[in-house]
Amino acid sequence: RGVKDFEEHSRLQKELLAVAIDMVDASSKTGGYIVYSTCSVSVEENEAVIDHILKVRSVEVVSFTSAVNFGVEGFTKYREKRFHPSIAHSRRYYPHVHNMDGF
Repeated sequence: RGVKDFEEHSRLQKELLAVAIDMVDASSKTGGYIVYSTCSVSVEENEAVIDHILKVRSVEVVSFTSAVNFGVEGFTKYREKRFHPSIAHSRRYYPHVHNMDGF
C-alpha cells in the first residue's frame, strides 16, 4: 500500500465511524457504546481516526480493561503526531505477540 491508500482508508474510516456515532441513541439507558475495530495496525486507520472523532463528535473513549485485560495501549504519540490522552484506553492486538489470528 502507498501513502494515498493510507490517506483514503483513514478518510473512509472517519466517515464510517461518524455515521455509526450519529446512529447511536444517546438517550438510551447506557447512552450507547460503539466498538471501533480494524484489521490494520496502521496509525492512520486507528489512533488518528479516533483522535479525529474526539474532535468532531461529543464522545469519549472508555476503558474496557476489566473485560479485556490483554493487548497494548493505543498510541498517544507516534513520530511527530500527538493524540488525545484517552486513546491510551484503546488496545492494539498483534497476532505475533498475543498468540491470535488477525481478522
